[in-house]
Amino acid sequence: MSLTIKILKIIAIISFLMLPGLHENGVPHFGFLLFCLLQFITDLFSNSTSIFWQGFLVVPILVTLAIFFISKNYKILFFCFLILLISSMFTTGLIANYERINFLFLFVFLIFILSSIGVIALVKKRIVEK
Repeated sequence: MSLTIKILKIIAIISFLMLPGLHENGVPHFGFLLFCLLQFITDLFSNSTSIFWQGFLVVPILVTLAIFFISKNYKILFFCFLILLISSMFTTGLIANYERINFLFLFVFLIFILSSIGVIALVKKRIVEK
């Protein structure tokens, strides 16, 4: 894998994790995912009467990020990109709080989208050349 593709993958993953939340408190995406996962694990292994099941949805997101980083097939990369794009719309609060969109959110979101599309295009180009 070329250095350009690795750098674009790292940029895409970091920008995905740094997406600011549009909720009331606006926590960055990695903080929100970490909080949900820790709350789920705490509820699962404590004497809690209810379990925070939304935290279980963090596991597939983290697995998708790992697959996106190690994959060399453009079809898998495209599928991972779609999963991450759709999940980020819900976890950042884009669907419910679209009126709170600011420049920082747009900038980081566009970096994620453009770097992911760049990775997919470069991998596809590399496969076509072979």
